[in-house]
Amino acid sequence: MKPFLRPLLLVAALLFSQHAAMLHGLAHAEQEIALASQHGGKAPALKHGSDVCAAFGALAYALGNAATALPTTGELAGAQAANFDAVPAVTRIAFDSRAPPLSA
Repeated sequence: MKPFLRPLLLVAALLFSQHAAMLHGLAHAEQEIALASQHGGKAPALKHGSDVCAAFGALAYALGNAATALPTTGELAGAQAANFDAVPAVTRIAFDSRAPPLSA
């Protein structure tokens, strides 16, 4: 296989799988809308099993969910700075080995 073809196929596979994951999410949204519009709470069941949900769950949000901060020109009128009374505890960063003790 050509060296440039493999990365191109991987990118195409990721894009198509993300598209399928978003369509899967839309199927869930349509079902939730149908549940909300029915007074008895009876809506048609989803046409897929939980294995499909598990497969597409990791792909649906592969780009992450971090919100981007929009630049502002000034402070909002009446906005107050956050004042925290408690100081957060320092996180201990150390490696905890889970291997059995050395028995030589």
